Amino acid sequence: MKVLLPLLAPLFFVKSPAAATLEEVLRLMESVGKTFRSFEAGFSQKKYTAVLDEFDMPETGEFLYSRARDGSALLRQEITKPGTRILTIKGGVATVYQPRIKQAQVLSLGKNKDKAEYLVLGLGQSPAKLRETFQMEYLGAEKVGSVPCHVLALKPKAAAAAAYFTSITLWIDSSRGLPIQQRLQEPNGDYLLVNFSGIQVNLKIPDSKFEQKLPADVQIQRIQ
Repeated sequence: MKVLLPLLAPLFFVKSPAAATLEEVLRLMESVGKTFRSFEAGFSQKKYTAVLDEFDMPETGEFLYSRARDGSALLRQEITKPGTRILTIKGGVATVYQPRIKQAQVLSLGKNKDKAEYLVLGLGQSPAKLRETFQMEYLGAEKVGSVPCHVLALKPKAAAAAAYFTSITLWIDSSRGLPIQQRLQEPNGDYLLVNFSGIQVNLKIPDSKFEQKLPADVQIQRIQ
């Protein structure tokens, strides 16, 4: 499942006396969620490995997210640099395709369907739903680049989920109510830092964007 889960970089939190409360931030996110239909952005991500005390080479690409009529996640994460890797999620099936080596993994998410949501936390979900799964804490106000943000820490309530990530930090744009940065912390000290840019919401994204028609010469590994 790790291949499905993107991550973020640590920042230092500075609490502000004028900072919003957790409830105020959640109300902002809820108001955005009422009209949310889709999310499109450029993204960059880099993985920190604790035992080596260093980051892997950053990856950049395009990130698309929408919802099917049944409420399930539709997702496309296409990494274009330094190499190409395409992840799509549709109908509870995740496909990871690496064109350079002509290999693909096709995974039926099954009971792990909710793990796909870890890639899109804060994007249109209701705060009530988030509270069912996470303990939430407001860490303060901070800028990411020049963008003022609210910083939220989410800790999974379920032990099974915490085995993947001990905590997830979201930097929520204070004017748009959407995350522009995420950090997913693993139990071993590793983490993934993800940053979104050029965000556009509620555009019509064709369903074909969430499908991959694999070439005939691709070696496919199917995982149940």
